Amino acid sequence: MYKRLLLPFLVFALLMILMPIKAYAQNDFTLEYDFTSDHMVRLKMTNEAGFEFDGYIIERASAKSGPYENVGTCSKTSYSTYRYYYDDYSYDNNLTTYSDSSVLSPYTTYYYKVSAFTYAKDEYGYTTDEKTILNAKEIEVLYPGAGPVITSGKRKGKNGSTISWSPVDGAEGYVVCLLTDIDENGNVLWPDTSNEQLYTQISDFTATTLNASYKKLTNGVTYYYRVYAYKTIDGKRVMSFSSDVKNIAMDYYAYASEDYFQKTKRAFGSEKKRNKNFKTEAKARRQMKTIKIKVWDFKNGRKGKKITRVKYLTVNKNLAPTVKQIFKEVYESEEKQVIHDIGCYSYRTGEHMYGLAIDVNPNENYMIDGKKVMSGSFWKPKKSAYSIPLECDFVRIMNRYGFSRGFWGNRKDYMHFSYFGT
Repeated sequence: MYKRLLLPFLVFALLMILMPIKAYAQNDFTLEYDFTSDHMVRLKMTNEAGFEFDGYIIERASAKSGPYENVGTCSKTSYSTYRYYYDDYSYDNNLTTYSDSSVLSPYTTYYYKVSAFTYAKDEYGYTTDEKTILNAKEIEVLYPGAGPVITSGKRKGKNGSTISWSPVDGAEGYVVCLLTDIDENGNVLWPDTSNEQLYTQISDFTATTLNASYKKLTNGVTYYYRVYAYKTIDGKRVMSFSSDVKNIAMDYYAYASEDYFQKTKRAFGSEKKRNKNFKTEAKARRQMKTIKIKVWDFKNGRKGKKITRVKYLTVNKNLAPTVKQIFKEVYESEEKQVIHDIGCYSYRTGEHMYGLAIDVNPNENYMIDGKKVMSGSFWKPKKSAYSIPLECDFVRIMNRYGFSRGFWGNRKDYMHFSYFGT
């Protein structure tokens, strides 16, 4: 009786011992592919833990049935690619890659066979040149055509862009894809322009079209363009490799995200020119331009009906287009901010001497240091329409074009909006 009970237990125990050995000896690997930055087919072989082998034989055919030709052999140790992960500081040394450097035909399907092998040993245990195939995998690769070359790309006018590209033989058409450095809320980003998945298709053209123009783009935004050719194969649109990225900045006007060096270049040309051109009042005056702007003001006194008035403002000549655009948008905004007194250039310390600081309604937008009034009489935006609130269209427009309000710790200059923030 005990022998009958013992026999099934021994069989089960033997199976449990043998099962890990069977799994360990599967000699398997996975096969994937992608394309390198220089448009080669890159095969990616990942072997299972415990898979002992010496390398891979790479074969390629232009038909699934063959014939296959040997295009290369790679050693695991020589061609391993380590994948580094910043989150856990680990790496994968089970990945082997092989890049096919052959010249391949565009829009052609190729069939790859990858065979894992070990070198055989002679009777004395020395390694020979003879290979023993352990396992083989096959994969199908549709090789895209070469992409177009963007031959030109530039800002067009104040808020447009234009790009042109070279033709691609055999292409049925082209698509243009776009990435920008702001998000949907207007926040400035630092996008990875090399990541093609971040781009959005914006245009689709026939093969006879080799250029595109775009209008009503946003000032201060950089637009990144990629162009692809395409061809229909088996009812499916196959995209070529991408063109290089062409970036075009909407920088006709000043903008909020300009850094100090960009501001210096726009306003003066260089630090050296600033020092030279503003040494005297006469020299500084030659760097100015008087512009005409339209503003809203009350017809009679401090309230009632609003009417249009014309003001003349002397500003830095290089920022004149920007200042004109600012007050155009202020005038067209729904708030209709009233302005009865405005000034900019004055040869004194600070940005006024450069024509880069604008004072608006100085009496109703005072400057204070702590509780001490330094200039003007008050700031009461709830009582006086000439007092400019902290948050309003006027402030947002100023900020969008790079002009910030004069708030420096305890000192607050409510009338003052400047390009460098001083």
